[in-house]
Amino acid sequence: MVSLFDERLLPSNVPIPDGYRLRALRNDDYEYLELLKQLTSVGFINQLVFRKRFNAMKNAQSYYIVVLEQLGSPKIVGAATLLIEFKYIHEAGTRGRVEDVVVDEKMRGKNFGALLNRVLVEMAQTIGVYKLSLECKTELITFYNKFGYNKTLHFLDQRFDESSAPVHWPKARGNSLFNEDLLPPSDSNLPAGIRIRSLHSDDMDEYLKLLEQLTSVGYVSKTDFEKRFATMKTAESYFILVLEDLSTSKVVGAATLVVEFKYIHECGLRGRVEDVVVDESMRGKKLGVLLNSILVEMAKNLGVYKLSLECKTDLIPFYTKFGYKENIHFMVQRFDEETAPPVIQL
Repeated sequence: MVSLFDERLLPSNVPIPDGYRLRALRNDDYEYLELLKQLTSVGFINQLVFRKRFNAMKNAQSYYIVVLEQLGSPKIVGAATLLIEFKYIHEAGTRGRVEDVVVDEKMRGKNFGALLNRVLVEMAQTIGVYKLSLECKTELITFYNKFGYNKTLHFLDQRFDESSAPVHWPKARGNSLFNEDLLPPSDSNLPAGIRIRSLHSDDMDEYLKLLEQLTSVGYVSKTDFEKRFATMKTAESYFILVLEDLSTSKVVGAATLVVEFKYIHECGLRGRVEDVVVDESMRGKKLGVLLNSILVEMAKNLGVYKLSLECKTDLIPFYTKFGYKENIHFMVQRFDEETAPPVIQL
């Protein structure tokens, strides 16, 4: 048996009812899929595929699937996922996402959902995320308010045909974050003198200066940048596009596609659009439109079943042009960045 993460990260200050125990998902927890079927579509997944997905999650070092086990069965009666997303903003910080919270239908009404949510919030703080978020339906907003979440942005998504999902994609070469063969064919709307490429390991100064026009970046040393780059490259699920001005070698635009490994939807992939920014000197040239169009095409080509993003109210009309719709709520809470500990990898 192999655990998905080191169980020393589980909080000791959250009481567990007698007859149950909290632990990490293991590579022999095939019955976990039966529980997920009570939440959403899972489809057919054999044990070999289950373990391959488990290994991909473990290697990424950013998936924390917590399960509640009934002793004496042993039966998994509840589960929830904390996903850690690696960032360059907020001093190469990390943000957390709560995913796939489910309690067995026979065990509902015992506050197990509240228990799992408290556990994930505690773990997120221990790991040191600057922000923790989730998506939920309208009737669940009051429930999640109890754990410190508030609605601050809008959540938009779109779904694609799941039948064409690839098994894998080519590895990155050289100093590129991802393999540039994955970029869609050159866009006819690309301005002269601008090229689209992957983020490179030597793009630190230009890329961080650009991100500062979007949000707080803070101090990121060369060592921090290189470590974060190596982590993202190893995970093989971060696709940071940059627009380069060939005349100056300046990075004038950037956007990120993060691909999340799932068990649901037949071990499917979901995509998230993050950190879209265009240099202030280049705005008005529709480079933001270009970046978003490329991300949608890449997401389709990589085989994600759903692509999502968060945005402010005034940006909803812009993003609906790319096929997004708002059909669920986005809840978030922030933690004290001044005292947040570094990311813990036990």
